[in-house]
Amino acid sequence: MQVIEAHVRGAVQQGGIRCGEVEVTTDDAKAPVVLAYFSQSEDNDFDLQAIVRNEADTKTDWFDNNMHQAFEDITISAFRNINMKTDWGARESFKVQVLSSGRVREELARLLEQTE
Repeated sequence: MQVIEAHVRGAVQQGGIRCGEVEVTTDDAKAPVVLAYFSQSEDNDFDLQAIVRNEADTKTDWFDNNMHQAFEDITISAFRNINMKTDWGARESFKVQVLSSGRVREELARLLEQTE
């Protein structure tokens, strides 16, 4: 999954952790747009907490209702290799691509440092 474009949408709670929500456009036909959730890490970088795909049709679900089953967590399946194990290299590559897109890294830093 290669990143085409990414932008920060805001701060949210994801699994009890304060995260920055990043909308990511990818080249993957199965997940053309995903939401990636990043938290601050101990080494002054960011940890990729989750990746979620929206299965809702934007024509009928235009109000971005994330309270229903249209949102599918693909954190594990997105980077699973043929041995059904996580391909950590691909996951790290995706993380770096997202953080390097536009001003994502700077916006996440500003957004998440305000909450501490």
